[in-house]
Amino acid sequence: MLRLLEGEILFYMGLGWVVKGYQHPEDAIVAYPRYDLVNSGKLRHHELKWLGEFTKYWDCVKRNVPLIPVDKVFKPLVRVNKDLTYLLSTFTDLIGVKKEEVEISGSSILSMGNPRDVDVIVYNSTFETKTMLEELLNKGVLRKASEYIIVNEYLEKHSSRMTLENYLKLKRDTILHFTLGQTHLNVKLVALSKGYSHCVDKVEDYTSYNGFFKVLERITAPLIPARYIVRVNGEIMEMESLREVYSELKPGEYYLVEGIIEERRRGRVLVPDHGVVISK
Repeated sequence: MLRLLEGEILFYMGLGWVVKGYQHPEDAIVAYPRYDLVNSGKLRHHELKWLGEFTKYWDCVKRNVPLIPVDKVFKPLVRVNKDLTYLLSTFTDLIGVKKEEVEISGSSILSMGNPRDVDVIVYNSTFETKTMLEELLNKGVLRKASEYIIVNEYLEKHSSRMTLENYLKLKRDTILHFTLGQTHLNVKLVALSKGYSHCVDKVEDYTSYNGFFKVLERITAPLIPARYIVRVNGEIMEMESLREVYSELKPGEYYLVEGIIEERRRGRVLVPDHGVVISK
């Protein structure tokens, strides 16, 4: 069963595609190519020059997005060794969720990643899931990721977008990076169990935004979509992010580079995902 949800890995035309968001056109899926299945490696920027072939305008979000046909993709059968199988089963039992709601993501799904460094998505997550993670960390059942692990995560995924100093500030008190046994787990808590094959939160217009904003409170964060109440130039609005790195922002001042403000039917929404959030 396809989830059509953030972080789900799908195979199409010899590539591994990562689903983006929770809403999609009726006959297609918004997804970005990340992995070369033939050579078992990550795609590099210069290898994505043909992406335009799949990029189409979708009126729901008022911009061009990569779309792949929903009837021609398939979900990979994940084969993991017994140690990882046991670890994931233990983790699932510890946080009290159904096994079918926990999926491996990232390069681990292709058996080409570091078996000691695994990306995991917990779908249908709730605030109880978040609270359970905090309790397990406080009790030492899960161990907070060391700075060495956090730096490696930065070098692997974020070094082209932001400075190490900024990344360490953003992830200073993270509950989404920890070790269980000898394995580092990077967890993304997604609040939905299944996405939508239609537009559910239409964008009417958008403008670019560079400037300060203040997080006043969390609404759903760290659950994804991570939503906050923020103040932008004296105006109170919502902020929404699909990125794990921006799902744990604390109340306080930040600077956003290359963000956007979307005019949606429910109001104005600050979206930082295509830019960089800089912690003060």
